[in-house]
Amino acid sequence: MRKANFATLAAYDNGAAMMAPGLRERLATVLAPALVLWGESDGIAGPAYGKAYAQAFARGRFELISEAGHMPHIEQPMRVLALIDQFVRDVDSTH
Repeated sequence: MRKANFATLAAYDNGAAMMAPGLRERLATVLAPALVLWGESDGIAGPAYGKAYAQAFARGRFELISEAGHMPHIEQPMRVLALIDQFVRDVDSTH
């Protein structure tokens, strides 16, 4: 099963191994506020990766979700929704 999953992933990203050269530079040009939610126990990419990803955006915000791994939207849906709601309120209040 794992082999099939990797083959599917390779088909989706044209063999780039989930890498996007130049992504950090492109994200810096995004002017819209961005919310990056990250599971505290993510076993694929740790919180430091998520923080760096959020910092790559010109207006990025990082939120760490406790008791969640790689899929916080499934593992902690109410916490995710609360963070999204607060983010939208904060962005709305600045405009």
